[in-house]
Amino acid sequence: MFTFSKKFNTFEKKLYIPQFKIRFENKLVFSTIDILSFYREIEPDIPSTTVNWRVYKLVDNGIIVRIGRGKFKLGKGSFYFPEVDNRIIRINKFIKEKFPYIQYCIWGSYSMIEFGHHIPKTNIIFVDADRDSTESVYHSLKEEYRDVFYKPGKDLLSNYINDLKSVIIARPLVSEAPLQIIKNVPTITIEKLLVDALVDEEFGFLKGNEIIHVFENAFERYILNISKMIRYSDRKRKKPELLQILNNYNLAAYQDLLP
Repeated sequence: MFTFSKKFNTFEKKLYIPQFKIRFENKLVFSTIDILSFYREIEPDIPSTTVNWRVYKLVDNGIIVRIGRGKFKLGKGSFYFPEVDNRIIRINKFIKEKFPYIQYCIWGSYSMIEFGHHIPKTNIIFVDADRDSTESVYHSLKEEYRDVFYKPGKDLLSNYINDLKSVIIARPLVSEAPLQIIKNVPTITIEKLLVDALVDEEFGFLKGNEIIHVFENAFERYILNISKMIRYSDRKRKKPELLQILNNYNLAAYQDLLP
């Protein structure tokens, strides 16, 4: 019977892991075609179906991570999981009971703190809900909680909300927004956080160098799916804004992922 270490050694030998890492260690992004070429240099007659299986095993074991359609990087960095605190859990329970069939997500502005220098002290809980349900969600939350707002404009944000300790903002959820489930709560992914931070009025304080700082920190610390970011920004009709920041601020290592 194999021990775990023997199993992994067999796995390494079968997929040529040491050689694979050396081949791609200086490539930030590589493609399925690059992987196919690597294996065919070693085994010229290897079928593409076998290479596809190896790609699956490489991803499954964390050797590489998928960052776009047919695009990969070596498994450095970690996946982003925002904090889901007790207040978010309570709000989630309330919404599930009131609106069991809608799509929504809940997240806190404190998720921005690790990425930026000048994040306002106000704790904002965002409740992004189906466009047709947003107003109903807002009215229900307003009956249960203090300081609840529906799509506040720039003036209200800068002149009033930022002086409060904690608020809830109900906003429309863009269809096909990239979400994840944490502690049974539908919440944001890093891709949604970055696109929202770049283009939404609620994050008007992230201007100039500050938004660049947010993006650079996120790219340095976490695994991102650039294709997913681009699709989401397109759904929000803000794709040019995202492409500009990716092109202009040396996130251009991902250039071959851009349209």
